[in-house]
Amino acid sequence: MSTHDKTSASARTDGVRSVTRAAELLQLFDAHHPTRTLRELTELTGLPKTTAVRLLTTLTSLGLVASQGDTVYSPGAGFLRWVRLSQSLWEVSAQTRAVLRDLVDECGETANLYVRQDTHRVCIAQEEGTATVRSVVEVGVPMSLTTGAASKVLLGGVPAALFDDLAAKEGQVDMDVLRQQVAAVSETGYAVTHGDRELGASAVAAPVRAKDGRIVAALSASGPTSRFTAERVGAYLPAVTRAAARITDVGLGTVEAFL
Repeated sequence: MSTHDKTSASARTDGVRSVTRAAELLQLFDAHHPTRTLRELTELTGLPKTTAVRLLTTLTSLGLVASQGDTVYSPGAGFLRWVRLSQSLWEVSAQTRAVLRDLVDECGETANLYVRQDTHRVCIAQEEGTATVRSVVEVGVPMSLTTGAASKVLLGGVPAALFDDLAAKEGQVDMDVLRQQVAAVSETGYAVTHGDRELGASAVAAPVRAKDGRIVAALSASGPTSRFTAERVGAYLPAVTRAAARITDVGLGTVEAFL
């Protein structure tokens, strides 16, 4: 490799590293932390202060970060155009949203619609349950693809190589057990988990399919394990599977083009 090629490769590596670090900074902002201090950002990312300041300065110049004083930061107004664009592309159809509401009316539990994104799952639509104590996840936030009822559904029919990717990423997970669980879910057509993703949380999930039969989403009803008794799970199962079948029939909407 020539000196020029080595320099170009190094520049590309540095560029990718900078993008990754900038993304790590942005991911620290959420509904519970709309602002972060410079100290928080450096401690949580492990970045040197000078590196964090350089990245924040660049993000601020692009409108992706706003400075609230010398050391307090928040997401910038530049995200607004992407928020609206993302919502327009990833919003589920009105028919699908109606099915979610019907499921909540029938079960009383929170209804979530998940899709797989590489080695994660993401909730793209949610209708909160009617009980005071209920299960709620953040829409759009990447979640583990190895835990929870929805994950067991979404892993049905995926390429075998994806399990290798998950094994490399989450070495503490027994992939043989996970494969067996996914195979069982594929056989029954639904998944039930108690305390799998989070202690005290339970869920029932079923697959939503595309016209070609592929699993494109997982519909779940979730709530506190104390409410997911055998009797109630017995009632939730047909409700969730019927609702998933209805969404399969009407389609997810424009978002399906990305799945």
